[in-house]
Amino acid sequence: MSSRPTAIEALAADPARSGLVLDFDGVLSPIVTDPATSAIPDRVVTILARLARPLGLLAVVSGRPVEFLADRVRIAGVALLGSYGIEQIRDGARRIDPEAQNWLGPVREASRALSDLLAGSPGIRVEEKSVSVAVHWRQAPDHAAAADVVRRVTARIAADTGLRLEPGKLVEELRPPIDVDKGSAISALIATEKLTTIAYAGDDLGDIAALRAMREAGGYALVVDHGPETDPRLLELADQTYEGTEGFAAWLAELADAIGV
Repeated sequence: MSSRPTAIEALAADPARSGLVLDFDGVLSPIVTDPATSAIPDRVVTILARLARPLGLLAVVSGRPVEFLADRVRIAGVALLGSYGIEQIRDGARRIDPEAQNWLGPVREASRALSDLLAGSPGIRVEEKSVSVAVHWRQAPDHAAAADVVRRVTARIAADTGLRLEPGKLVEELRPPIDVDKGSAISALIATEKLTTIAYAGDDLGDIAALRAMREAGGYALVVDHGPETDPRLLELADQTYEGTEGFAAWLAELADAIGV
């Protein structure tokens, strides 16, 4: 039996020197059919505002553009890392990784090509982001058929543009082929913040690098489990798991209570 404290016990023991980093979709925001409608429930916003005050670091890192996060996470003191850490907003200032700037043209080119090639495909949606482009098929009537079409087309565009193809839940994304992901973003936070305890919560393939970085740093890897949609590799990395966003929201409330805010 492990004598290691739970994540709540460790974070609450010294909040000022503790950090909590969270994915957005599927962790804070429930998974929805239309990604554009994704939002954090009011109850969770209230809990995050409680946690932002005592914690040494509270951050959200997501594949979403940082402007999207800024619109959805209007909580003072929360650091925002968008596009897997390529973009950041800290203390009101936006920064983009210089290497990514060179790939904005190919991203726009890929977005146009995907929109043309997939026009008329039922339930397949092309989402142009600030530094990447994603193709979703959650709304498609036949997920297996849509996945086959999307993977074939995105592989072709990735080869044409040099962009990196990254899979997710019912989505394929093309992004700059630079060494920035959620894992490197987490490692940078760990290196710059003077923290004794840190935890990360994720639910999708893009979170694997962050969960690994967390474990290598001796932190807590937290996974929100969405049943059959959750890749087993995430569960293998998890120190603790939670049943859906409701289960994780309950955990956040328990953490705020344990800290006493």
